[in-house]
Amino acid sequence: MLIAPYVCYLIAEGLELSGIVSILVNGIFLNYYATPNIVRQSRKVIKIAVDTVAFVTESMVFLFLGIGVFAIKHPFKEMGWSGFVITTINLNLARYFNVYIVSFFVNKSRSEGSKINGKQKFVMWVAGLRGAMAYALALDIAQEGMAGQMILVITLLYSLFTILGISSFLYPIMKYCEVTGQSEKDSVQISPEQ
Repeated sequence: MLIAPYVCYLIAEGLELSGIVSILVNGIFLNYYATPNIVRQSRKVIKIAVDTVAFVTESMVFLFLGIGVFAIKHPFKEMGWSGFVITTINLNLARYFNVYIVSFFVNKSRSEGSKINGKQKFVMWVAGLRGAMAYALALDIAQEGMAGQMILVITLLYSLFTILGISSFLYPIMKYCEVTGQSEKDSVQISPEQ
């Protein structure tokens, strides 16, 4: 359960494919096929181990993100503020359309009681991913010349804007929209071993 995603990542990177997508697909298959075959005690241990690794790696990425703002020489003058403003508008519009269009199609297959409502869509739009993955990908492209460096700068600024700016107001927004927790009927339960 812990080694299989890493091996898939290594194989995908060796074949110059997306390691991230391979981990995602591997996780889906492991959840569907392997998890039901593991005893409850082992599931708890695996969940704790995965949560610990996720917390440590996420903390490292955000540490690198903060250091990256000051430790790397960035082409701020060549980029200008207009590039950041236009990119911010485009990213927020893209995330808006993504959330609302996908939610529309998801709601087509859901029953009336489990549809995603407007408040939940708004919170998904505001609380979208905060940039750790985008930063990791921007680091790869940063060696591609001036355009890659500008992508890295914009990614750093947008990540900091969303992490420090938008996340500061996220809890009050979630509380106002009444999406701060799961109800008992919406919570996911691990099925007992058979």
